[in-house]
Amino acid sequence: MAVGPHTGRRLILRDSVDNAGIRAFAGAEGWTYRGDIERDPANHAFYEAKWSLPGGLSAHFVADEFIDARYLVVSGDDGARVREVSARVEAALDVWSVEDLETEFDVCVYPFEQARSVLLLGAGSPERAVDSVVMRVLEALRHKDPRVRRAAVQAMVYAEWPEYRQPLAELAAHEADPEVLREAEIALRVLAERHE
Repeated sequence: MAVGPHTGRRLILRDSVDNAGIRAFAGAEGWTYRGDIERDPANHAFYEAKWSLPGGLSAHFVADEFIDARYLVVSGDDGARVREVSARVEAALDVWSVEDLETEFDVCVYPFEQARSVLLLGAGSPERAVDSVVMRVLEALRHKDPRVRRAAVQAMVYAEWPEYRQPLAELAAHEADPEVLREAEIALRVLAERHE
């Protein structure tokens, strides 16, 4: 997904938001539809639709099959405008708030639920680190089930917060599960590249 230097929080849409509702909102806001990218599972590409917005911003709708969720994200050169438009999207459409994502994480009991909830929390993280989110992701990183630890590592990559680099390095130094270790090593490289 091509984005500008300022990218808003991924606004994860609830199931009640359908494509017609997204298009109606985009039309009412004066967004110009620029096309879409068809999903290509062989190349790990998700379906994506793009709009250009007044003021040089863009909006992307992504059907992210990895986290099994759909979201809108706004980007552009003007950070204040990105936040303003993102707030309008959040007010108009049925979007998971950060607090709702935290609550969802807190109430999950089974490992498969916990893994998905931490992925959603990572994907829907705000632009900058929030202690309550970091605490929950680190809790998942220490989980006894490797599926949950692996999802926590992947959530850290979605969030892209530099605060996750040290916990990832510590996990990589002690992790016994080869899949979790591989994911942690990849995540460390990704975060290092994004925060050089």
